[in-house]
Amino acid sequence: MDNPVDPVAFEPPPREAWDGPPPPYPPGGDPSILPPPPPPREVPDSPAPSDNSDGTLGSAVERLESVFATGVSSILAEFRETFALDRFKEGQIDKLHEEVQAFRNDLVLRTVRQVLQGLIRLHDDMGKVLASLREHPTEELTSERLFQQIEGFQDDVELLLGQHGVERFEATVEEFDPRRQTALRTVPAGDPAQVGRIAERLRPGFEQGETLLQKERVAVFAAICGTNEKA
Repeated sequence: MDNPVDPVAFEPPPREAWDGPPPPYPPGGDPSILPPPPPPREVPDSPAPSDNSDGTLGSAVERLESVFATGVSSILAEFRETFALDRFKEGQIDKLHEEVQAFRNDLVLRTVRQVLQGLIRLHDDMGKVLASLREHPTEELTSERLFQQIEGFQDDVELLLGQHGVERFEATVEEFDPRRQTALRTVPAGDPAQVGRIAERLRPGFEQGETLLQKERVAVFAAICGTNEKA
């Protein structure tokens, strides 16, 4: 019986000494079993970076810092320009608002001034009429003449209103229209068909364009309420 061989302690001959197929492992064993692989070869360490690589990295960092600083400066410049433009726009808007407000105020003052001037002229006309009436004897101051003077004042007022686009109107409908008319009083209707119809036009309405300033004042027919007689 062959002596046992320690496979760990066995060292096969070098590859250069093989003449044919590899020797059996372990010796005296199965020739199809190959010897253990050679120990791993040591890999030499990579060389340390040279001083030239440190210089290349430093220059790259410097270029990156330069590009970053240039970008930040460009962004700040654009921000300053945008901020200045916004401030300019705000100033222009404020100035335009002040001009519009001043124009509105001036327009209102001119309109009010025209109305006041018209009232002053009306006041002067009334003074002239009164002075003329005082010069006439009392017996000549009839009620008809007084009515004519008052109607003349109404015409002057309507003329003054017309200068500002205010026109008088009387609704053409016979049925009472609460949107454009106001019922100052009611009149008992003798016929049920008259209920809700206009009995009398008392005073005209006034409007300025599509704006209703004063509704027409009218009297309206109303139903007669019956009374219950007690037995």
